[in-house]
Amino acid sequence: MIQVASANDVAALLGGALSLSRAGNRTAAIAALRSAVVLAPDDRTAHRRLAAAYAVAGDRASARAEYDRFIARLEAAGFSDAASVERAYAAVVLPPIVARAVAQRFTAEQVVALRRVAVASIAIAATLAAMFAAGAQILASGGSL
Repeated sequence: MIQVASANDVAALLGGALSLSRAGNRTAAIAALRSAVVLAPDDRTAHRRLAAAYAVAGDRASARAEYDRFIARLEAAGFSDAASVERAYAAVVLPPIVARAVAQRFTAEQVVALRRVAVASIAIAATLAAMFAAGAQILASGGSL
């Protein structure tokens, strides 16, 4: 009999991966995160952490592939807005090599601050897009704002 993973199972894997990563065992952390993605294929946190773990381990190709898999899954399910947000998030978290060369002009703290600003900007843009889409649906249905 196949059991459906509970939120607790996924949370345990995510927490375990964090502990393993902090202990310096990136290989085991990646394995735990891959298990979390298998158990919860729609869990954004699991996909983002797996991609981040690959990136920290120096495997940018696997990190990019993980984002691409999740984005393709979102698009296939009809969540094009969420896919756009993830695509933008991936562009900030995994900048092209040229952008990394420019980032070398800044201190590590400045780079972190710039990435946080970029992620916040993406979140704001996604929120505004969702608000406008909801407003358009209300107006299309004959309701009032």
